[in-house]
Amino acid sequence: MITLMTVIRKRPEVSTVDFRRFMESEYGPIYAGLPQVSQYVQYYLSDLASDGAEDPIDAVVRISFDSEQTMREALATDEYQRAHELRKAYLRDTSIGIHSAVLDRQVKLA
Repeated sequence: MITLMTVIRKRPEVSTVDFRRFMESEYGPIYAGLPQVSQYVQYYLSDLASDGAEDPIDAVVRISFDSEQTMREALATDEYQRAHELRKAYLRDTSIGIHSAVLDRQVKLA
């Protein structure tokens, strides 16, 4: 299994309500509907405190695939490209707005 963790920041002009609606009803269902995806979970965040050094993180998405091959297949689909185009209106550009990393290790302590 390969899991991607993606940190997402919305565009400043997009409200939290509109962002979450977009994620839940448009963007997320595209990914969740890909046959190569074994699990897709969205986590919404609200900062407890901020020192202003970075913009807040609005969401984290966890998306899992059975293998690296199925991940590559998913990223090559027309549906993925459609999601990629849709997000331009809601998510910030570059890694400031969307930054994905492969989950190397998970440790549960409690």
